[in-house]
Amino acid sequence: MLQQTTVAAVLPRYVSFLDRFPDIDSLARAKEESVLAEWSGLGYYARARHLSRAARQVVREHGGELPRDIAALRALPGFGEYTAAAVASLAWDVRAPAADANVTRVLSRVHAIPGTAGSRAHRQRVLVAATELLPLARPGDATAALMDLGQAICLPRRPLCPRCPLRAECAGLASGDPERYPRRPSKPPMGRATVAAGVVRREGRALLLRRAGRASLGGLWEFPSAQAETLPAAKEDLGLLLRSLGLMLDDATPPAPADHTIMRRRLEIAVFRALPAELPIAPVTGGGARWWTPSELDRAAVSTLTRKIGRAAGFLPVAQ
Repeated sequence: MLQQTTVAAVLPRYVSFLDRFPDIDSLARAKEESVLAEWSGLGYYARARHLSRAARQVVREHGGELPRDIAALRALPGFGEYTAAAVASLAWDVRAPAADANVTRVLSRVHAIPGTAGSRAHRQRVLVAATELLPLARPGDATAALMDLGQAICLPRRPLCPRCPLRAECAGLASGDPERYPRRPSKPPMGRATVAAGVVRREGRALLLRRAGRASLGGLWEFPSAQAETLPAAKEDLGLLLRSLGLMLDDATPPAPADHTIMRRRLEIAVFRALPAELPIAPVTGGGARWWTPSELDRAAVSTLTRKIGRAAGFLPVAQ
């Protein structure tokens, strides 16, 4: 959950997720849609799908117990080099260097490691430094301590150096400019796109489609929508989608505005009212269609974008 997501955003979801899936067996037995529903709002939904598949693989191949061997961990869905090392270190006290963004920042400053964070050469130097630092006894505690130090003290900007227990050994601090380590990679410019969404309501319910495929939002429920560079183009594509369902846009009602930022893209959203159709709804190839009440949707596998569209349409209550 903490991959690409802040501690503040994760904490409440972590607790509810463990309440719903308290162990590997319960997670392995759950339908993927149930796992996505518990993950709803955290984004990067491939993580949830990987976690679900990894649990099933652990039950199938390892008797329901997470393997201690790093190579076996690497074979699990979603377990890359860092995740496998972190799990081995934190869960099993394996002396394996695990350098997330926080650990990378701490060690880059303590050793004044030059280079850009994320580059191959810089990552290798950080892992060497981490390996040298790990004690033979309880190395997982040292890994956790470095993570906490970077999260709470050695901040990306304005680090709290006077409070740092490593300040006497920190070459970055001694240089007078600890923030220069590590050099941050340049970010690509923010992209922009327009989304046209259609909300059709029937007897207190709204129609949503299940997105097909295994892409980022695959398997999630969403209002009928289309994305394009301009609003006219997005609206035209939305109209085609709605007609395939036997629906049509209500041009007499002005669209409601919303906005959303996802993966370096700024989305300007226009939420249109769509006219209800008689059942049955025409099937959507590779997906599905379903009517939802607001309370049902609150517990469904939907993205933050879908919730924003529902709120803009007045179907979902405004977040407090």
